[in-house]
Amino acid sequence: MTPLPTAAAEPLALLHARCFPEEPWDAEALRRILALSGGFGRLAWQGDMTIGFVLARDLGDECEILSLGVVPESRGQGVGRALLRAVIDEAERQGRPSAVLEVAADNAAARALYARAGFVAVGHRPRYYRRAGESLAWLASYGVLPQS
Repeated sequence: MTPLPTAAAEPLALLHARCFPEEPWDAEALRRILALSGGFGRLAWQGDMTIGFVLARDLGDECEILSLGVVPESRGQGVGRALLRAVIDEAERQGRPSAVLEVAADNAAARALYARAGFVAVGHRPRYYRRAGESLAWLASYGVLPQS
């Protein structure tokens, strides 16, 4: 795992496009995320090839996972789990015992990954994604959940 400086925005945009060809984020958007106060990210490597990334930011007492992607040929090998664990560990080191994220309702693999890591669905956002078909995003939370 490698931390991500703002200078990583250009290559990260290429990696993001490999992971999410239907909705890639451009380098400027990624540069803004990496420059956020409290923004951080990690890369996963296999040899000299980047095969995954995670981007997150601090939201006071919790961490928001903004994006997590693994290139198609490396999926199902534990890369996503390692990236998720790295960001949760970093957030906990910084005193943020909980995390939130959004995930496409039709992304069964990602939802299963998050569920195995202890995330639970706490709501949904209609029309969150712009792609055709199902656009519902599930909100998920990890760690300290609000009392209802």
